[in-house]
Amino acid sequence: MRRQKRYARALSKGGNRAAGIEELLQNAGACIADIAIPKSVSIPVHAEPISNGICLGGRVTLEGREFASAIADGASINIYLQTLSYEQAQAFEWLSGDYAAHHVLSDLGSEVLFAFSRREFQRQKDALPAGARLKRISVQTDETCGERRLWDAAKVQTLLQLLGDSNPGVSVTDTGCFQPLQTLLGLTITYSDKTGSD
Repeated sequence: MRRQKRYARALSKGGNRAAGIEELLQNAGACIADIAIPKSVSIPVHAEPISNGICLGGRVTLEGREFASAIADGASINIYLQTLSYEQAQAFEWLSGDYAAHHVLSDLGSEVLFAFSRREFQRQKDALPAGARLKRISVQTDETCGERRLWDAAKVQTLLQLLGDSNPGVSVTDTGCFQPLQTLLGLTITYSDKTGSD
């Protein structure tokens, strides 16, 4: 966080502003350490090749003929979810309703979540048998007007349902926001030597 441009510039100038930002960072870190309960789930999901991709659990399609080919050659797919398990209202209360502190907490929470996810992904890679490769993939909606393709809320909700009892309490709103907000959901595909590489 301290290396990010918007924080690094202010911290480098010193003085009261830098001291205030440092205090916000310390409070955000203490809040996350106190209320976050990191949880990671990864479960296999049945993948069936279809004409333009694969169908996951009989309910969610993932477009891409390369995925259908990989599954036909023996690749497997897992759904993964990582969450810090705290609600924004809980964090806001911990910070005594300080909006500036909550803004910094949101930035720090994202960084902690991504670091946690990278560690979990590396742990999964390290546990693979010799010759296997692991790749993270995303489920995306159709590209519209040149915009970056994003997941739609209905597909995310269905993926969460496929987790069943393994879901540690994560839900999604109609607009696609996770609850708890600091959550990542996606898929991993495990290839053997002949089906692909990372």
